[in-house]
Formats: sequence, C-alpha cells, structure tokens
Amino acid sequence: MKRLILLLPLSFLSTSALAQETIDVGLLKKADIKVVQKQIYAKEGMNELSLHLGVMPFDAFSVTPKFEISYGTFISDTLGFEVALGGGYGLSNANYRHLVDFGTTPDTYRYLASAIGDVQWAPVYGKMAIQGSKLFHYDVYGLGGGGLTVEQAFMEDKSMSFGPTISAGIGSRIFFSDGTILRIQLRDDFILQKRAKTVETQGMYLKQNMTISVGYTFDLRKMANDAKKQAKDLRARGSK
Repeated sequence: MKRLILLLPLSFLSTSALAQETIDVGLLKKADIKVVQKQIYAKEGMNELSLHLGVMPFDAFSVTPKFEISYGTFISDTLGFEVALGGGYGLSNANYRHLVDFGTTPDTYRYLASAIGDVQWAPVYGKMAIQGSKLFHYDVYGLGGGGLTVEQAFMEDKSMSFGPTISAGIGSRIFFSDGTILRIQLRDDFILQKRAKTVETQGMYLKQNMTISVGYTFDLRKMANDAKKQAKDLRARGSK
C-alpha cells in the first residue's frame, strides 16, 4: 500500500511530462510555414514563348488538329498577358460523312486560323511529390480574352468566315529547373460567324471551338540570365 502511494505522484509527473512533449512536437514554427510557402519559380517579369499541339474533338461534324504559338509576359506572380496565333485544318468526321451518304450536306465550317489576345490569372502555386522522390512545382491559371477566327465552309463554294471571337479557358504549368515549362490547357472559343449561304435567314451563327492542348514553353528571362552567366564564366576563365 505504501508503495502504491509513493508511485502515484510519480505517475502524475510522468503523464504531465508526456503531455507537454506531445504539445511541443505538434507545434508548427513560422519558419516551417515559410518553407512550404516559398515560390522558387516566380513569374513576375517572366517572358515565355510556347509551342502548343492540340485537337478540337467536340465538334458535331469535324475534328481538327491544331498548332499554336504564343508569347506571354507577367507583371506579377499571378497576372499576365498573352498573344496566341493558331492554325489548323478541320477534317470531316463520321457524322458528316454519314449525312453526305444520305444526300444531306451540313452547313459546316472548318477551322483554319485564329489570333487571340488574353489575360491570364494564376492564383494557385503548388508543389507535388511523386513517390516521395521527385518534387514538381506547378501553377493553375484561368484565361479570358478575344480576337478573330478564320474558317472555311466544307461545301463546294468554300466560302470564308472571319468571326469575332471571345475566348476563355483553364490550364496548368509544370516548371522544370532548366527553364522550360510544360503547359496543359483547355481553351473554349465562342465565334460569331456570318455565313454567305444563309445570311438572309440567319444573320449570325454562334459556333464553339473547344481545344485541348499540350505546350512546351521556354522561360526567355531565365534562358537570357543563364546565357549571361555562362558568358561571364567564360570571360573569367579566359582572363586567368
């Protein structure tokens, strides 16, 4: 009994110490938070040149491979501006060919080219680890803008359409240490078309072109800085 009375205070002390240790281990210091928040690939002042390959797979009567080149600049880590020039050639799909076989030719226009200017907003910057060995930095952005789209009729007259375009989309950049970036993007263009064959019955058509693309991007600012550093190193070696 005396031993039990003597052991009780010791057990209380041990429990208190254990509780205190658990609280200390669970605290997150401000320095740790800053490490998580640190943005290695800052976009402010960045100029990027991108080459995109994509496809428009959702049109009812056509499928279109598309190539696009874009140039963008960022005034902050979240806000940037971009100009994109695209080209492609719409191909008839099974639905179009099926209707033609039955003697009906849809009034369909194929994509040829476009010029779009847009604003990009990138509020998300994150880090992703794959199997705990490779760490990737990425962002998520939205875009909105407008421009002009050129299309051509599938019918024999091959009439042209130059349609004002409103563009919106979403995408993500994956950054690499050599200054290159992988871009994955979904762009949706809304085009107002004036079609010569039906202008008397319907003044304007609203057409939607949705493009899924993958782009390879060059960070021109980083490439220029790396080239200057290499030139400086070469001069330093030559002077020795």
